[in-house]
Amino acid sequence: ARELREEICRKFRLGRNIKSKNIKEKNFEKRLNILKYLLANLDFTIDVLIVDKEKIIESKGLGYHKVFYKFFQSMFVNKYNSRYSSYSIFVDKVGEEFKYELEDYVRRKGAERDLFFPDRYYSLKDDISEEKLIQIADLICGSIGKIFCTTHIHPRAKEIYEILFPRMSVDFYPFHSSKASINEDTDEVDAQIKKINADIVEKYLDVWYPESSEKAVFLKYMFLNSRISPNRMIPTYDLRIYMSNFFPNYTEDKLRLLIRDLRYEGVLIISHAGRPGYKLASCYQDIREHFNHFLGYVIPMLNKIKVLNESISENSYNKINPLEKDPNFIKLKEILIALER
Repeated sequence: ARELREEICRKFRLGRNIKSKNIKEKNFEKRLNILKYLLANLDFTIDVLIVDKEKIIESKGLGYHKVFYKFFQSMFVNKYNSRYSSYSIFVDKVGEEFKYELEDYVRRKGAERDLFFPDRYYSLKDDISEEKLIQIADLICGSIGKIFCTTHIHPRAKEIYEILFPRMSVDFYPFHSSKASINEDTDEVDAQIKKINADIVEKYLDVWYPESSEKAVFLKYMFLNSRISPNRMIPTYDLRIYMSNFFPNYTEDKLRLLIRDLRYEGVLIISHAGRPGYKLASCYQDIREHFNHFLGYVIPMLNKIKVLNESISENSYNKINPLEKDPNFIKLKEILIALER
């Protein structure tokens, strides 16, 4: 790995060190080529934790810089205890004053090194003078940021994802899942729904929407997220911020109208009661919960109409009875009769 790092520096003329931020926008093809070369010549996996900072701001403790680092570093490291009896983790340091405090905390709370597992090491290192392999993590992290950081997502994020996804596992914090239950009997239906929605999106992108249109930009992002994490509900503000990268001052109202229009065109964009955000339908449970979500509005509204009609009819001795006497409400009357059956 160390030899490969040096080879990449020479081959792609990066100088003595790899820095993701130094690979500028005009050199985007170089970034893709470096990632391809890295994957072709080194066996490794990419473990990603995406933290929703909007939710962190709402938290009293995690809003503080030091608490944030301690919590997520220990959370990230802790999961390896069940996978490996020994490991060495080297982290890019985050300030000299905080270095030893963070190291001590994660070693105690995350690594859980003891007599039974003495070979678990966690250490913060400088990526220039102490551990240059951190530079590879920096390159990958800078690239992944162009997929997941909505404030500076790259228009060609899909190309980065296509290169990295075979090696990548992704966790979100917090994670808003769409699946309340799993029914093995619907596996075949689930696969069919996922394929139908993917076909609809791809057809619309190929035929109907110009590359730069709001619908195309939105659907590409939704489709990419569906591939990365099919059960995740994408928060509304996340989608709004993403759209703002392409259409300045994009509002939540515009976003909701866009989603409404796409739904009328047959795209299965799902929202669930009690779970914030949207996603593309990927299973029958999505469809069921989405329909139930609408039923939660439709049935109470119909019942209100019935009660109001009864009230005005009784108090006017049936001289005013919209459901019975107004031809505009025949369909509504039929629906209410059907509900009574």
